[in-house]
Amino acid sequence: MKTHPPARQEAWPRCPEASEYFSTLFRAFAAHNPAIAALSDRLLTNAGVPLKNLVDHWSVPPTHSLWMELDEIGLRRVATADGDAAWEHPAARLPRVRIEDGSPVRMAIAVDDLQLFADCQALPSRGQHGDPDSGYEEIRYPQDSGELAVLVRRGYLGFRAGHCSPGEVRALNGVRQALRARDRSSDPAEIEERLPARLAAMADDVGRDRLVDEFFAAERDYYMRSNSAARWQYGRQQEMGIGWANHDHHTYRSSRSAFRALIRLWLQLGFEPREKFYAGAEAGWGAQILEHPVSRVVLFCDVDMAPHEIGIEFADEALPDLPSVGTIGLWCGLHGESIGQAGLHHLEAEFDFARVREQLKAAGHGVMPPFTDLPMLKQAFTEPETWSVPVERASAQYERGLITAEQRNHFIERGAPGSHLEILQRWEGFKGFNKTGIDAIIRETDARNAKT
Repeated sequence: MKTHPPARQEAWPRCPEASEYFSTLFRAFAAHNPAIAALSDRLLTNAGVPLKNLVDHWSVPPTHSLWMELDEIGLRRVATADGDAAWEHPAARLPRVRIEDGSPVRMAIAVDDLQLFADCQALPSRGQHGDPDSGYEEIRYPQDSGELAVLVRRGYLGFRAGHCSPGEVRALNGVRQALRARDRSSDPAEIEERLPARLAAMADDVGRDRLVDEFFAAERDYYMRSNSAARWQYGRQQEMGIGWANHDHHTYRSSRSAFRALIRLWLQLGFEPREKFYAGAEAGWGAQILEHPVSRVVLFCDVDMAPHEIGIEFADEALPDLPSVGTIGLWCGLHGESIGQAGLHHLEAEFDFARVREQLKAAGHGVMPPFTDLPMLKQAFTEPETWSVPVERASAQYERGLITAEQRNHFIERGAPGSHLEILQRWEGFKGFNKTGIDAIIRETDARNAKT
């Protein structure tokens, strides 16, 4: 049966007026609240993460012209599933705004673990709204001028305190255990049949939106096992109590034979297709980007691609074998599918680019030259982790005529590039990607070109 994805947006605008509105709001809030300024400094110094990147929403009291101001910078009034109103920008990566009578100006930041953040920042944990492990937890801290709210979202976009019964806690624990122990083989039947069926059953137990957050938390944990730069950076962010709350996107590499099943899996979980990439005939690869409307997880799914295939719906059509193997296909041939044994090719998170790059380098984690250096976007990979390659995988690529005997021996003896951490900084609310610069870095990290 054919799927019918919603209309996709292929190009994302720069939104300087909206971005400046939130930057001005943040600067004023920090200027009037020394504790917020100090927290901002600690995050930058200790983790390279700007505090304003963690802002989930602002609550502000109404003024005579506020609605007009929000409308003029592109924000639109929307209703949550609970019927609560918020203002958001439909095409930018920016916080939402709530207008509340009698409310002080409140900056609400999102973290992964409320109790951990409170402990790390020496803040009291009393006065929590929402049960632990529920869809929405929040603690509010009065400031000299306004309030700081710290919250955790799990598969929920509203603003009401969550509830979690003992039965729901048991179901969540069962799902978490199953996700972390799942079969990560690249067996086609696992990817096409068994995993979708198990995830459908888990969604029945905890809800589809909640399952998405739990699934990618487990995926990040698996990825970090084999990426030392990510482990080091995560450790610093955990010391600040934020976890991976600054994640930008997760990148999955797929063989051509598994790509349709991978895209169908994401659609099953509620993801919506966004733009497609094709890096050109010389590069030989492309990508489908998807975004989840509730969890805000963004996926970048890479695959070897022929020129005419950019226009097809990947969930509907299988991709036949090509006569040669590209960067993505070779990576999967040597390491396995990202959805399977290999795990994420990279996790990308938002940082103060220059600061975190120097911090990573000082800790011994090399950073490659930026492959994007634009007014609204800057991106770079850490140096790739070198992963060992099983003899049978390298030999299979050789026997199919996809690599030379010399390349096979090199991979067996020295390994091949595995995963990266990607560091990113965005400006002007831009939520898109660089369709040209990324081609060069993909070719540079091709296993056949790497010096390992």
